[in-house]
Amino acid sequence: MVQDVVRLYWPIGLTKSLPGRTDQGELLDESLSAYTHHIMGENVQVTIGWLKKTTSHLTSIYLGMLNDVYVVSDILEAERNGHHGAVVGGHWDPGLFAAREAAGIPVAGPGESAMMLAGTLGRKFAMLTVHDGYVPVIENNMRVYGLESRAIARRPVRRFGGSVQENYGALMRCIEGKDDQFLTAFEKTARECVEDGADVIIAGGQLFGPAFQRHSFFKVPNTGVPVLEVTACGLKMAETLVNLRRYAGIAKSEAPTSHFRTPPRDVVECVLTEFGVT
Repeated sequence: MVQDVVRLYWPIGLTKSLPGRTDQGELLDESLSAYTHHIMGENVQVTIGWLKKTTSHLTSIYLGMLNDVYVVSDILEAERNGHHGAVVGGHWDPGLFAAREAAGIPVAGPGESAMMLAGTLGRKFAMLTVHDGYVPVIENNMRVYGLESRAIARRPVRRFGGSVQENYGALMRCIEGKDDQFLTAFEKTARECVEDGADVIIAGGQLFGPAFQRHSFFKVPNTGVPVLEVTACGLKMAETLVNLRRYAGIAKSEAPTSHFRTPPRDVVECVLTEFGVT
């Protein structure tokens, strides 16, 4: 029997123009599409969603929250259009709990998924990110998820490389095969984490996959320490949640005390219309 196709929605959380990051949005979109097809196979269709507008300042609590409103709205629209599951964009899981509550379809977080998977592959993990502002957010997520004890005790989240623009420039050159400066900077910080006890490294960046795939960068060289790419973890988790719901009837709790109980859809639609979030 041919397996039913799973349709997943992946909102990047930024516009394709990627303000303050890179001007190669089209190339990145093509690379991500090829990467997701390689990772997910023929029976999973991944729709990459770029926002029409973005605050761009995603490390800001307030501006990031405003951005999340539109990401969650896009997930609800994807649900209306027949998608079976979604994964929020951003390795720090922006808007994850709000999207999981609001949507009737399963919603996975790439950071949460990678952290849970890391616990099955090793004893202690660390996560690398590209911005100092993401560090406290991810550390707080570890506590909220109940996974803080599975991470290394000293600086479990660390920034690597240079500025955001420098990292994006290095990432795009790496994807194009021009140089491996991006991976060199990542490896340097990853080795420091390994020295501090990490036996699994989580690559905190939803756009890293094509670079790692092109250079077969799946382990910290000569250490045996695996490198988990968050988007692959998040998409695979979303696919698993969809199939568990389809074939085993497993879905999020709708109990009155559930953190993720779905609010009345007519109320949500009314509020979105009233506030002009469409």
